[in-house]
Amino acid sequence: MGKKQLTLVERWELDIKAYEKGVNVKTSTPQCKKCRYFIKKNALHCDIYINEKKPRDVMFCHKECLSFNSNNILDIGVLNEYDNRLYGGIFGFCIGDMLGVPVEFSTREERDNDEVKELRAYGTYHQPFGAWSDDTSMMLCLIDAFNYGFSMDKLAENFVSYYKDGKFTPNGVMFDIGISTQNAIEKIIHGIEPVKCGGSSEMDNGNGSLMRILPLAYLENKYDEEQIVKLVENVSSITHSHDRSKLACILYVELASQLIQGKEKLEAYEETIELIRKKCNEVYSNEFKNFEKILNKNVINFRREEIKSTGYVIDTLEAVLWLFFNKNSYEEMVLGAVNLGGDTDTIAAIVGGLSGIYYGFNSIPDRWVQNVERKKEIMEMISCFFKIIND
Repeated sequence: MGKKQLTLVERWELDIKAYEKGVNVKTSTPQCKKCRYFIKKNALHCDIYINEKKPRDVMFCHKECLSFNSNNILDIGVLNEYDNRLYGGIFGFCIGDMLGVPVEFSTREERDNDEVKELRAYGTYHQPFGAWSDDTSMMLCLIDAFNYGFSMDKLAENFVSYYKDGKFTPNGVMFDIGISTQNAIEKIIHGIEPVKCGGSSEMDNGNGSLMRILPLAYLENKYDEEQIVKLVENVSSITHSHDRSKLACILYVELASQLIQGKEKLEAYEETIELIRKKCNEVYSNEFKNFEKILNKNVINFRREEIKSTGYVIDTLEAVLWLFFNKNSYEEMVLGAVNLGGDTDTIAAIVGGLSGIYYGFNSIPDRWVQNVERKKEIMEMISCFFKIIND
């Protein structure tokens, strides 16, 4: 008798249970040691809180200190509007992920009762301030593959390095991976051709390929439209090869690309819909019904209670578009995503990519940029990537 195929809901519940059981580390480290106001051997005070104790949430590592000033400053020095969009997109994605990690799988009711208004730590995965998840890790795998001469084999190799060795992680240890992605990487390890490793059933439509596809939106100077679509399909198919997942990735990449070109929100969205209807009709027309609320733009006018913040790729994409059109700044969008509950890191990352492009790197609060783990390495990877794709 064959193995029972799990539904998306069942996989989601398994993920939650696995993470609840897997958190064994109990120690916590505040931001203070990374702050220029830190006073050695003085846990209660610093150069800001001299005559009073530090806030309780800061001492016990629950929330960021709003006076945090990194002793290891990253200064990107964005010089023009194009660079503002480029760095804004990738860092915007990473920081959205970082904000969502501590409260992933929390319910909307929990978020309504305890709204996230700042960077937190030591929540779902007991990760320190500035840690990001598999969303950013696997996006960095894709960027690195381009930096070393892109091939699907190189991308697959990077996925395996992430999975087995903790490469492309914030602290050298993999703490988060989706079931579909894990299954696909196991197939890669066993020698199956990368593009044939992704799940192809209707139950394999989590957001695991959508969450890492953003870098392909920056390839307009290197590839034509058809080549980019084909590349998006292949990159998605390593872990998620069902048409629904691939079409979601195509739509997101095209929307991000339109924003990179400087289009306004609605114009970029309408251009994207036009491309999907014209260029994807032959292959993906059977999937259009699942994207109906997106293709007819009705999702923009949804009420918050109509938005589902699950790991299902359609739910994720609808949540991202709703946030993008109903919030008015980078900060509003990513915190709005986190406070939907559910798949907080991925939805905040994906909308963070779009809003980072649209509003630019300079719109992202610097206190969040300075908290990102391995921020200088990420900046170097991005700079190399942008140089290569624009040569």
